[in-house]
Amino acid sequence: MTDLVIDQFNRIEKVSAGCQHHDFGKCKKGHFMFFGNSSIQFDFTERYSLRQILFEGRPLLASRSGNELFVLSFVDCEGNPSRLSSADFLTVQAFSGKEVLRVIFSGHNAMPGLKAVVAVRLQDGEPLAHWHIALENISEQFILEWIDFPGISVPYDLHERGGNGKIFWPGAEGVVFDELQTRENSEYFKGRVLSYPLNGISGYYPGTCPMQFMAHWNDDAGLYFAAHDMHHLPKGVELICEGTDSVRLFYQIFCGNHVSDHFSLPFSLVTGGFRGNWENAALIYRKWMEENDKSLPEKLFSNPQIPDWLKESPVVLIYPVKGNGFDTGSVSGNEYFPYSNALPTVRRYAARWNCRIMALLMHWEGTAPWAPPYVWPPFGGEEMFSEFGRALHDDGNLLGVYCSGIGWTQSSSIDTGYQRKKDFEEKHLENIMAAGPRGEMRATICNGPPGIGQRIGYEMCPACDFTINTVCDEIRKITESQVDYIQFFDQNQGCSAPLCYNSGHGHPAAPGQWLTGAMSHLLNESMRCASKSGRPVILGCENAAAQPYIRYLPFNDLRNHLAWAFARPVPAYSMLFHEYINNFTGNGVCLAGWFDRRKSPQFLQFRMAYSFISGEVLSVTLKKHGEIHWSWVCDWEEDGPDQEILQELIGNLNDMRRGAAHDFLVFGRMQVSCPVRCNHWELHFTGRRSPISLPWVLSSNWSFEERTAQILVNCNTEKEAVRIEFPDVRRGLLICADGKKSSFCERSLKLEIPGLQPVMIEFQREEAGHDA
Repeated sequence: MTDLVIDQFNRIEKVSAGCQHHDFGKCKKGHFMFFGNSSIQFDFTERYSLRQILFEGRPLLASRSGNELFVLSFVDCEGNPSRLSSADFLTVQAFSGKEVLRVIFSGHNAMPGLKAVVAVRLQDGEPLAHWHIALENISEQFILEWIDFPGISVPYDLHERGGNGKIFWPGAEGVVFDELQTRENSEYFKGRVLSYPLNGISGYYPGTCPMQFMAHWNDDAGLYFAAHDMHHLPKGVELICEGTDSVRLFYQIFCGNHVSDHFSLPFSLVTGGFRGNWENAALIYRKWMEENDKSLPEKLFSNPQIPDWLKESPVVLIYPVKGNGFDTGSVSGNEYFPYSNALPTVRRYAARWNCRIMALLMHWEGTAPWAPPYVWPPFGGEEMFSEFGRALHDDGNLLGVYCSGIGWTQSSSIDTGYQRKKDFEEKHLENIMAAGPRGEMRATICNGPPGIGQRIGYEMCPACDFTINTVCDEIRKITESQVDYIQFFDQNQGCSAPLCYNSGHGHPAAPGQWLTGAMSHLLNESMRCASKSGRPVILGCENAAAQPYIRYLPFNDLRNHLAWAFARPVPAYSMLFHEYINNFTGNGVCLAGWFDRRKSPQFLQFRMAYSFISGEVLSVTLKKHGEIHWSWVCDWEEDGPDQEILQELIGNLNDMRRGAAHDFLVFGRMQVSCPVRCNHWELHFTGRRSPISLPWVLSSNWSFEERTAQILVNCNTEKEAVRIEFPDVRRGLLICADGKKSSFCERSLKLEIPGLQPVMIEFQREEAGHDA
């Protein structure tokens, strides 16, 4: 393999690891080699770890000694890990060609024959470098588990350190950090290296991280760091503080394959410079994605698998039929049971908002709440359930259900009378459960005793026929009723597949590309099963569906609100994928516990406005008496938000979404927004987190076919003055929620937006500019 790499170049220069002279970079004390082009340059240490990346002369990495260039994790036949670092190889050689650098590492004490070849490729003066790594002579006693590559650390120049830096992380549909201490202090959300078993909220792709890019930027420049992986290997996408000076951005790439003495990463990690913020970084990733990722479906506008009702923008009402808004306590029917008891509430909201309503049910299972994989029959019986669905359809409304994914429940922690231990033992189901490297079987997602988790159990491996057959059988039963939407893959956040090391399932003894393939196959079979009903039934998951799973899951329960526990959300998912998929706001689980509802009662108004400008279908969670509540897992006895304000706001927003802004917010392509200046308010949190300032007016920019528009919404009850700055003189129409229009031709635009109202600025075609 090494000879083939070298032979690609007409002119090769060889440099020993200890050499003090070379022909393709000027030596400095402590600096070994420069490599780059007119836009971007790389400064390596003597051991070929990264010292610095310079973009147009501006440093992008933390000013510190270089990290290890890579870390390799192997497991032996008993599941014991071994970590090998690039810094520990005995011999390092470098070879350069035009815009290509090859570095060969060999001679490691722990695995003497192992050789690692790293390639860095530049192209046509672009400020992007493509990194590859290949291994040969892997000892037969080990299987490659994961690779951490290349070592990247950025300055810890965020607000809490007195700087103006920010970091984008692709968790929870897009998160921006201007301080990290809140997350570092959280045991649940803190960044970590992934291991079996996964917890619910982590930097796991494809899963709770639905995309594969990170970014750091400040007033000078930005670093783009992405996995341009069209094969969608499982990986950790994370950021971890390194003391007080730097933050490690890393990709932990699970590359377990069948026992082999070689491995070549089938994609490139990309580092590069850019100017702007997360939106500009997202455009780089979107360009790569659209040119290379074959897993993307048809765009929503023309996709025949998308039902008309989704394109018509229903509002989703989320409520349980058992209990009182918690995953503990009573499992008896509540005021929404029998199911028909909810019909007056559904009809009231349908009339108020002049649209279809989807009743999306929680705690409806006849088994036990959140006790996967079995959900059927429904609580109260099939006939009562189907009658409710027919009554909804007669009114023009819709029925959806939550399920619980591909976990396995031994016993329910909510309904302690429900258990499947006998089935587990009689069918020897331990043989199909996802297992760790030592054969251990554990689960953490929604797992725990009463008061801590919803169930006691395990996770089923998606590569096993039992898993596929069980999921399809449950979906078939549901689709034979009157259901329009099945959020089946709850607990599989982003449709994540559990890590599995059990090669007895017919897959390799470590997670890798096979895992994404197995989950995709399971989803494809599930979708085919749902389509056999003869009605347009679609599937979804908890969190936005990760990139390779969008084609199977066009409508999902978003979790961008999770960012409020430690940072703030940005609509990066919409910027990348909105043309292919419309999701809904979600049930906001746990959100009510993170912000001070007394000091910041307007927050739910802000959240609805955020959903609207992100292109999401609006949803609300109900408490008793059909009232809108703060979120799921919030006491029904607690006072809810102002009902009239929220109902008016949702009605105004959905009228605009279904009217003048329909093509943009349902089918459109999100673009970089024109800056908007307006007044702000303070969001207060529970705990020690300091308040943050948020705008009263939210805004997003869209294109559809040859049209472009900027859409704004005032979530305050009072009118708000705003100023929109255009990059050049713009001509267009200002369209108000009531349909009134006025023309303008300005370099900037001053407006007063009435309380709880959206407006749309549609630009004339000849003046509008947007990326290709």
